[in-house]
Amino acid sequence: MRINTKKAWPYEINFIVHTKAFEFENEGIQRVNADDIKSFLLEVKWKNRTFIEYCDAVDDIMSLQFSDVFDFLRAKVIVDARNKDLSDFNDLIFK
Repeated sequence: MRINTKKAWPYEINFIVHTKAFEFENEGIQRVNADDIKSFLLEVKWKNRTFIEYCDAVDDIMSLQFSDVFDFLRAKVIVDARNKDLSDFNDLIFK
């Protein structure tokens, strides 16, 4: 069975992604959620793929390490910050 990464994912794959997020939370990593994992998969792991085999998707999700997601999120924050003005950070600076 193949999954189209550009369309809605099957319930089972979404369940596995949420399970992985819950696993991270149980390890004390509370800031990584299912949406972060989905973004990592789509933007990094499956970047140039429209279709992926079901078993490969499950394997990619279950073998995912927090460090992979963390590196992705860190790079994403840096890129997002480049598009902001200093005044966008007033809440952090003057709190």
